[in-house]
Amino acid sequence: MDHSLELSTDKIGKLDEPQIEPGNALGNAFPVVKIEEYQDNSDETPIKVRRRGGKAQSKPSSPQPASLNISQGATRRRRSSSRTSSKNLKSTTDISPASMIFRNLLILEDDLRRQAREQKILKWQFTLFLSALVGIAAAAFYELYFSQESVKGIYKVMLEFVLIFILVTVVLFHLSGEYRRTIVIPRKFFTSTNKGIRQFNVKLVKVKSSIPDLCIDLVRWVCRKSAVVNLLLSRKCLPARIAEDSWLLRFWTSVALRSQPRIGAVDVKLILNPRAFSAEIREGWEIYRDEFWAREGARRRKKVNETSPRKDE
Repeated sequence: MDHSLELSTDKIGKLDEPQIEPGNALGNAFPVVKIEEYQDNSDETPIKVRRRGGKAQSKPSSPQPASLNISQGATRRRRSSSRTSSKNLKSTTDISPASMIFRNLLILEDDLRRQAREQKILKWQFTLFLSALVGIAAAAFYELYFSQESVKGIYKVMLEFVLIFILVTVVLFHLSGEYRRTIVIPRKFFTSTNKGIRQFNVKLVKVKSSIPDLCIDLVRWVCRKSAVVNLLLSRKCLPARIAEDSWLLRFWTSVALRSQPRIGAVDVKLILNPRAFSAEIREGWEIYRDEFWAREGARRRKKVNETSPRKDE
């Protein structure tokens, strides 16, 4: 028993004594961790860094999906379309601002010329209509009250009916506003138009035509109307096969083309305000307009020569 107790006390004494190696006395109490081991064991990195690292590693290994190819093709098409649009914009910007302004003025002038012609035709039509009514009413009034022979019977009733009918028609024509729309407003067309375009520093004026020009215009009008009538009659009377090969039909077609009215600033034109525009700009506008209508006239003459019947036929 004594020997066993001695052995146990010896073991306990040996266990209680710390076994410390020289040079590493604080090694077990405070373990030293190396930086390399910390870096190797630090797997808890941020999520963004892991995602970027995963993408960078998976790009060369994983194949590109079809949606990515489609998106790349769409971006290429957008780039090509943007390039073409930029080229078109460059081509449009190559036009000088003065020529663009002159072109807009030319369009405005042509539209105002068309309106002036329509108003002129409207005014002359209703002026002739009212003149005819007034003439018939004056003749009926003279026949009823100033004639040397007495008017009796049905003839007198007819004259009175015509006179009353014309008077009522003229009164209603004036009260309904047609007189103002068809005669008064066309007469004031230039005044009202110039009030509207005054803010653009331009003015619409009439162009006085000489007597020879007026005679030529009258001849052109007669030839054009006669050609239209003859074309209608020939197309209705002649069979279709004969009308296609008929020299008469081609002749009247060429007459209708050659007798077109004059083009350009022959009746009205736009002039620039001298206070707002210099003499160079006004002269440039006149030259631009004359050159444009000269080219248009050459184009129309070429078309007439192509459609006119040839001598060898």
